[in-house]
Amino acid sequence: MNKSPLALIIEDDGIIAEIFSFAIKEADFNPIVIRDGIQAMKTLSAEIPALVLLDLHLPGISGINVLREIRSDPRLADTRVLIVSADTTQSEFLRIQADHIMIKPIGFNALRELALQIRAEIGD
Repeated sequence: MNKSPLALIIEDDGIIAEIFSFAIKEADFNPIVIRDGIQAMKTLSAEIPALVLLDLHLPGISGINVLREIRSDPRLADTRVLIVSADTTQSEFLRIQADHIMIKPIGFNALRELALQIRAEIGD
């Protein structure tokens, strides 16, 4: 039996992070919730997630800087990044660096379906 791939949910709103976590679990990912940019950077230095759900407006270090770190780290070259933000302007500006963008509010089913699609793409 294969282990579910790691998904980091980097989101400072606890309720939203919990909803995202449930949706990601249903797509057979192993979610870890991170609530600020500083912890996100620490976790990314130690882990290689298959998927990152990334809010852009985080305490400590911005999601933009977290995204920049992901894209500059060769270990994370295969990590899929899904920007989840209410900031449409910044999200569009970062579209070229992200694999997917979802603008908040995000429906549970829509997120689960996208996560299932990503899960199928990455395989085991």
